[in-house]
Amino acid sequence: MSKFSENAIKILNYVREHESDDITAKDIAEALGLKDRSVNATLTAAFTNHKEETGEEVDGKKVKEVKPLMERIPGELELVDPETGKVTHQTAKFIKFTEYGRTYDYEA
Repeated sequence: MSKFSENAIKILNYVREHESDDITAKDIAEALGLKDRSVNATLTAAFTNHKEETGEEVDGKKVKEVKPLMERIPGELELVDPETGKVTHQTAKFIKFTEYGRTYDYEA
């Protein structure tokens, strides 16, 4: 049984297939039929704030450290109005795997 939710697995698989396309959370939501808010929450909780135990204990509690599997890379989208041909630019955050996220065993 995976430690990731059903939506997290869907997002993971979509990013694997489309990472080179400069995708955003909105792109993922539209493609998978999910709400933007749900995709952003899952990206944050499961992938960008991914935590793992270090093997150490402090005061009887296991220590965890954040090891992001994905990150949001700032960038820019070029939008062309189909009626006027006017070009505008919009800031965006593209979803990419971290180096650690590329080699992480998601099935474990």
